Amino acid sequence: MPTSGDRASRDFAVMTTRRIWSAEDKCRIVDETSRPGANVSRVARRNGVAQSLLYRWRKDAAAPASGPAPRFVAAALPPPDPKPRPRSGIKPPVRGIQAASLIEVVLASGHTLRVAADVDIEALARIIAALDGGP
Repeated sequence: MPTSGDRASRDFAVMTTRRIWSAEDKCRIVDETSRPGANVSRVARRNGVAQSLLYRWRKDAAAPASGPAPRFVAAALPPPDPKPRPRSGIKPPVRGIQAASLIEVVLASGHTLRVAADVDIEALARIIAALDGGP
């Protein structure tokens, strides 16, 4: 046996109990709750509104209206300043190397070296020879 909706049968007619509130009614009732000394429960009862629905209307009224979607603006950045090259041929110390830019070398002796991709090959060869016990 149906209990809600606006369907009819031969024996009975069922009317919907859901009420559609106009925006003006909602605003008027929400405004009533914002008066000094107003009791939300009483306002809801007086207007035939569920208390939970009235709280939802108040929350919706307090929420900022959704405006237009944010737009992206093209930005032009100046070209980066070229870094000065060292004059003596010695590479400056590498600072802040990220793990993705490191090369890991595992030697037969069990030593592991992690070096930057731009490591001086001759210096690396001398380090490897020293760790492996070579000349």
